Amino acid sequence: MGEHIRIVTTDHAFYLRRVSTVPFRLPGSVEVAALTAAMAADGTDCLVLSHHGCVVLGDSVELAHKRARNLEEAAQLTYRAVAAGRLENLRDCPDEFLSRLSGSTALSV
Repeated sequence: MGEHIRIVTTDHAFYLRRVSTVPFRLPGSVEVAALTAAMAADGTDCLVLSHHGCVVLGDSVELAHKRARNLEEAAQLTYRAVAAGRLENLRDCPDEFLSRLSGSTALSV
């Protein structure tokens, strides 16, 4: 849709931090794998592979699951706001909270 997924809630911010979009490459190709790995190299843990799906990374299955669930929720909220013509009302999580997260790591609980 050409819209970035909004990081709306504090849970989204904690588990997702940021979401990157990987441009389309052919399924199963070395190119899609290399591009995805390169985009995750900066610490991005949540990637949307255009026309494929998503990839989430975590130190445990539980953490990866929480990231995937929060990514799905954030994407649904973004889509619903676009569909309702209210995207401008869907704000990202306040910078005040985001700045408190810098340096901390998401943990499984």
